[in-house]
Amino acid sequence: MDQAALPDDAALPSEHTRYLALRAEVARHNRAYYEQDAPEIPDDEYDALARALRELEAAHPEWADDSPAQTVGGAPSAAFQPVTHPTPMTSLDNVFDDAELREWQEKLARSLNLPPETDTFTFTGELKIDGLSVNLYYVDGELQWAATRGNGRVGEMVTAQVLTVPGIPQRLEGVRGELEVRGEVYMSREQFAAYNAQAEELGTPLLKNPRNGAAGALRQKDPEVTRTRHLQAIFYSLGRRDGVPARTQAEVLGWLAAQGFPVSRYSETLRGIEAAADYHRRMTEARSTFEFDADGTVIKLDPLTLQEEAGFTSRAPRWAIAYKFPVEQVETVLEAITVNVGRTGKLAPLAHLSPRLIEGSTVSKATLHNEDYIRDLDLRLGDTVVVRKSGGVIPQIMRVIVEKRPEGAQPFVFPDHCPECGHEVVRAEGDANTYCPNPACPAQRYERIRYFVSRGAMDVRGIGEKLVAQLIEEGLVRDAADLYTLSAEQLASLERGGEKKAQNILAQLAASKSRPLWRLINALGMSGVGERNAQALARAFGTLDALLAATPEQLEVVPGMGGVLAVNVSAALADPTMRGLISRLRAAGVQPEEEHTARGEQLAGLNFVLTGTLSQPRDVLKAALEQAGARVTGSVTKKTSYLIAGEEAGSKLDRARELGVTVLDELGLSQLLAERGVTPA
Repeated sequence: MDQAALPDDAALPSEHTRYLALRAEVARHNRAYYEQDAPEIPDDEYDALARALRELEAAHPEWADDSPAQTVGGAPSAAFQPVTHPTPMTSLDNVFDDAELREWQEKLARSLNLPPETDTFTFTGELKIDGLSVNLYYVDGELQWAATRGNGRVGEMVTAQVLTVPGIPQRLEGVRGELEVRGEVYMSREQFAAYNAQAEELGTPLLKNPRNGAAGALRQKDPEVTRTRHLQAIFYSLGRRDGVPARTQAEVLGWLAAQGFPVSRYSETLRGIEAAADYHRRMTEARSTFEFDADGTVIKLDPLTLQEEAGFTSRAPRWAIAYKFPVEQVETVLEAITVNVGRTGKLAPLAHLSPRLIEGSTVSKATLHNEDYIRDLDLRLGDTVVVRKSGGVIPQIMRVIVEKRPEGAQPFVFPDHCPECGHEVVRAEGDANTYCPNPACPAQRYERIRYFVSRGAMDVRGIGEKLVAQLIEEGLVRDAADLYTLSAEQLASLERGGEKKAQNILAQLAASKSRPLWRLINALGMSGVGERNAQALARAFGTLDALLAATPEQLEVVPGMGGVLAVNVSAALADPTMRGLISRLRAAGVQPEEEHTARGEQLAGLNFVLTGTLSQPRDVLKAALEQAGARVTGSVTKKTSYLIAGEEAGSKLDRARELGVTVLDELGLSQLLAERGVTPA
């Protein structure tokens, strides 16, 4: 049949079928991103899907009822108390080039009955930080709650979690009425890289990006776990703003800064749309230098009166637009895969790539994490691969371009024996990582000693990677304790040695003997114990002997540890080889500076949870309990010793009764403190 003879609506079923499939796909990605904190595709791919869906709905508005393209965020989690925002939290519409930015301004001008010339408006330019949106609600200057955006109308109450972020005022002087302060909680690129480095060593799941890290941390029931992610925040707008003396968006930012809220140093006031486009270009060029992930700029109409007049669509303000950064990813060739052995024996595969420039730096290597990661990508030598920077920092192979695969390319075979010592490798059930179990493996020995002297451990200046390799090769050093038996003659006789260099190294070794306790704990190289956990352990136990005597149960209550890590650390400290190393270090004169804290022991081993309205601020009570050795957490579990309940105690009180946890009011707490010899706060 001639296509021209078909009726006008003959193509409708196939187009509608495509629409329904696209709608389902966008809804699935919305759930993965907003509700599960587990995005499956990059932002640019999601933006393309959402834009295609909106274009179909613009052509067929009758299809758009309750569309995922018209909604904001995702459904609030049932694990948290729901809270209704006094004014809705909306999303932002996107543009992707200067032409679309100008079209947005022209549409804005028409809606306001103003001329569309390029210098008609004053804007503010801000960065679009890739984190989790939050709303802080104050009444008469007192913080009432903090919540996630949720679906824009109802969010999740995460007050205790948000208060682990530095710089958030709990009280605002001279502020009356209702106030909503909105911003973005984020994980810095530095913290993201540090978290993934530790997760990779532990064999636990990696974060896909910093936003994933921030969202997951804020949705932790225990705020102490949130605290370990070292989140930060930038605040940039107000919802309800009773009595705030601001006439423009720029003045809003100034007012927020004056109240103590962290605000962005990248914001600018811009005259006209061409200035806005130039701001976006400058921010695009500088994006690799930001301390956080940003996926674009936000251009906002500056006068608040014009914002109010322009109003909102069903999902976004008409007076603001997100101008998305181009996603920079390049094609390159996988030239080789090498497998290195770390200090814990973990086999770490590394991709060697044809060098390419990405976001201002040359990328020639990318971590491949483990055997499963390589297999899932189906990587083969000679493959053309797409590489981007994960979190703007870490090179990541996104996919293989299979149609460019060389003929006869074979899958990479992961080694079944250690590439350094030849010992058969092992892989525990449920662990994605592969290990060499040979403690005498030269690669592990080298990495352990190199780590011991590194800046974040014993900080022995002058002993670098080449010297560590020399010392091992010459048979002068087998483990870290041997470093303290070296003589000036031995060091001076090494290639590129010399008397002066030898004396400097010996002086550094002597100084390291009295480093702080946390440095020695970190230098021991226990799996999962980096600088932060080492510092927490030093604060908790004070002396090396106390740490060596600690049980897994005592280790578990140290902030940031957790059950599995506590068991692993306990086993590592009890290992005869570790005990022998510590004994020999002590014999060589290594006596770390003890951690002196003012913390008492009266409440040591007890876990407290505070809930309800109390007669004094929770942070005051929390500090008093912690000063006496207690641990204060945000959720009631079987390990909770006491729930301190004020008026209007809610679900935590129900949970405590269900678990049989002792519940005290403030009078009962005072009596308990008196019995334990603790001076009340």
